[in-house]
Amino acid sequence: MKKIFLFIILSMSLGNYAQAQLNAHFTTFEDFGSKAPNKSEFKAWRNESVILPFLIYSDSTKGLDFQLKVEGKNVKAELIQLHLVEGDISAGNCGNAKKNGTFVKDFFPDRAETLQGNSFTVESAITYGLVKIQIPEKLKPGSYPVELTFDQNGDSQKIEATIKVIDQKLPDFSELDFEMDFWQFPQSISTYYDFKPFSEEHWEQMGLMFEQLKVLNQTVVTTSVFYDLFNTKIKPVEQMMIQVRKKADGSYSYDYSTFERYVELAASKGVSKEIAVHNLYPWNQTYFYFDETAGEVKTFKSAPGTDEYNAFWKPFLLDFASYLKAKNWMDKAVFWVDERDMNKTAELVKYVKGIDPAFKFGYSGRFSPALSELVYDYSLASNIVLDPDKLALRKSKGFKTTYYTSCYEVQPNMLMASNYGDIYFLLMLSRAKGYDGMLRWAFNLWSSKIMKSAIFSDLPSGDSHFVYPDAQVSLRYLILKDALEEVQKADVKAKSPKSSAKTKELLKAYNRYFLLNNESERNKMVSIMNKYLND
Repeated sequence: MKKIFLFIILSMSLGNYAQAQLNAHFTTFEDFGSKAPNKSEFKAWRNESVILPFLIYSDSTKGLDFQLKVEGKNVKAELIQLHLVEGDISAGNCGNAKKNGTFVKDFFPDRAETLQGNSFTVESAITYGLVKIQIPEKLKPGSYPVELTFDQNGDSQKIEATIKVIDQKLPDFSELDFEMDFWQFPQSISTYYDFKPFSEEHWEQMGLMFEQLKVLNQTVVTTSVFYDLFNTKIKPVEQMMIQVRKKADGSYSYDYSTFERYVELAASKGVSKEIAVHNLYPWNQTYFYFDETAGEVKTFKSAPGTDEYNAFWKPFLLDFASYLKAKNWMDKAVFWVDERDMNKTAELVKYVKGIDPAFKFGYSGRFSPALSELVYDYSLASNIVLDPDKLALRKSKGFKTTYYTSCYEVQPNMLMASNYGDIYFLLMLSRAKGYDGMLRWAFNLWSSKIMKSAIFSDLPSGDSHFVYPDAQVSLRYLILKDALEEVQKADVKAKSPKSSAKTKELLKAYNRYFLLNNESERNKMVSIMNKYLND
């Protein structure tokens, strides 16, 4: 694991600067923490967003002022401070395995704050930061100096780099044919801020969430019939995304007003291609409704296919189909099932389609040829090898295929303790496989201490969040955006007669199965692709 060694490297580096009060240098994501030579050259395409990581070593806790200069007409640049967040190194463990284990804990530079003034907050002997530069699409190819000066206690340190803009133009990001699907937790927002759920304050923060998602080419809005994806406890009926009410005569009524506003808010921010609907087959197989006679929310447990299950869901499915068609959303709506029994899921799909054949399903988990015939949106674990003929069959039906990583996968992954290069590798692997994108189960499932600690009792740190409160994102979020632009570059080169064969050859190399378990070889593959795309 790269992060185990990261702080050893940084401690050694700090020792080298023991005689100096202030020192700094640029580094790279390929070898984060190492010292890049001063005036190093970083290549970029026109219309690309470039991020240059750097480290500052200081033996003082006083504020650290900076000045940033970037040459080039209309070049926009900003400084980002990476705050340390406590996390654990527990990839490959979930649930009880995590609860019963003892794991290494450390602090990771993950929370990214865009600086509005001209100073850093010094939190430790090492301060982490990024220079984020937007390369204009009409900028003339050539070399553009970047100069970053730090001042603290009368000491000054200057580091320099060069952005070499090559004669390649990145298409507009909106043209990217690669979909991200982060599952959203809007209830987590209201809980963290102590907002009344679905109050105007809550809606404002959810709008920000969708704006952050759109930056990553998010195409799916996550909805639920009840409270969230897991529904671990009873909450007031007003907090249901779709209010399910049982009348005195035993019939049901449904209030879609919150669901509708949520979907429309997402669409207003550009997240509108798919409406993922959860809770038909949840992990706890628990369902909720407001009993008007008793005046309270009640629950029951039942497996799909039982008489009790069908009696509850059939009237909803009939009513929901009518509602979706009236909104012209039927083609967008997809009922999602997460890692449940494949045979029971197949029977559930048949049952639902028997009520209305227009309903679609999504499934994340292992591959089943039988289920693949039924599921529109199929997301496979990254270590699953899907035969090309089976993928081709899915494409011929107009189906969508993605993949995902979870807390069970040690590497490669996108956790706080994962190698940063893994993010580049995983996105390019999806493209190499011929998939349509990537799924991540949690975008913003926060604890009350998330700004300083990402330790959970049952999840490895970083598995449940890619953004932070107060409009802040993670370093992994920023790298993911950069990795998506690398996918765009590969797409451009794959379409060029001069570079098509070489690009396909490199993409094919990504499919070598041993790379999933060999970090050094995987890093080498990422480096080779990066150099190729930017030569």
